[in-house]
Amino acid sequence: MSLFCGCGGFDLGLAQNGIKCTVAFDINKHAVSVYNKNLSPVAVAQDLTRQLNFEGIKTDIIISGAPCQGFSIAGKRDLNDPRNKLFLRAIEIALCVKPKVFVAENVSGILSGKHKTEYMDAARAKLIEGGYKTLLEVIDCRNLGMAQMRKRALLIAWNTQKDLILNKKNIKPKKLQDVIKNIPENTQNHDVSGCMTIGTNKIIAEYIKQGQKLSNVRNGERSVHTWDIPKVFGETTEKEREVLEALLRIRRKVRVRDWGDSDPVSLDCLKNFLGYSPNLQIRSLKKKNFLRDKADGKIDLTNTFNGKFRRLSWEEQSLTVDTRFGSPILFLHPTENRAYTVREAARLQGFPDSFIFDGPLKNQYEMVGNAVPPPLGMYIAELIVKVL
Repeated sequence: MSLFCGCGGFDLGLAQNGIKCTVAFDINKHAVSVYNKNLSPVAVAQDLTRQLNFEGIKTDIIISGAPCQGFSIAGKRDLNDPRNKLFLRAIEIALCVKPKVFVAENVSGILSGKHKTEYMDAARAKLIEGGYKTLLEVIDCRNLGMAQMRKRALLIAWNTQKDLILNKKNIKPKKLQDVIKNIPENTQNHDVSGCMTIGTNKIIAEYIKQGQKLSNVRNGERSVHTWDIPKVFGETTEKEREVLEALLRIRRKVRVRDWGDSDPVSLDCLKNFLGYSPNLQIRSLKKKNFLRDKADGKIDLTNTFNGKFRRLSWEEQSLTVDTRFGSPILFLHPTENRAYTVREAARLQGFPDSFIFDGPLKNQYEMVGNAVPPPLGMYIAELIVKVL
């Protein structure tokens, strides 16, 4: 039984290792439709927060791919995000059905801070109380031979007499070019027209080389700053760029708060760092919208995002494929001024080209980004077979 099955990435991986799904649930009707067309017609559009009757259901295995947004370090990490409770809802269902094996997959962020205490630790305690042995492991998908940097936490619970000793994979990861280079134009879900850069975004993309991103808060060769792109953000003088570079460094070194990774900078601190008064340059940079005033007379950069227009490199692995891989403002193809097609994102996730996505384009990207990669499902299937 598959809970929060999405479009079926987890289930596809298990099926490739001989494990058959007899019933699957997800609230997203588009994902359920894609699941049923590509796997077998066993998925049902269902809200699992409702008190459904699972008593009397017989199954050897329950898998859960509950939503991860509330646990992800890429999000707000809201401890009380209502979606977080779905992780524990899967535990409730498992304890009701009592399968031989239960597996929950989620982002590694669920193992940090209060999220670990309130969700992962609570889940393990409930399973142990219910008579299960448990094992917790973090898997890096690169070690499964994938071309994607994606770490996932696995909670495995079983009530058989077997012991589970992990045989960790250490397969050489593929590079981006091994997976998505030279995809035939007529391949399904590979329409580039919906993810091209246009207008000023195209100009910005032309400044970003492979392995680089637009970021004012990091230095080094991998970061392109807004003041490096005068065609879009305006001209700056050499002296003004000196002030901006100084502010970039100081805001991360001179800390006031015990959270975040930077703080606004005082004028005195900036003056001491530069060795001269930058008042003239500061007034000019505020007018040009490169700087902004903060509380207590401090200043900060206007654009403080860590990275946009991330252009991945053919020679490296992809960043974690998420639901936004179709946005060129966030992710850029290694050599073309566009984002990634649904097929490219799906290949990076380990889906075969025979797995077809349909429905609204936005939903297709969401399905791919939210999916458990099929190669991870295959690895989990090997663990399940061991304890059965």
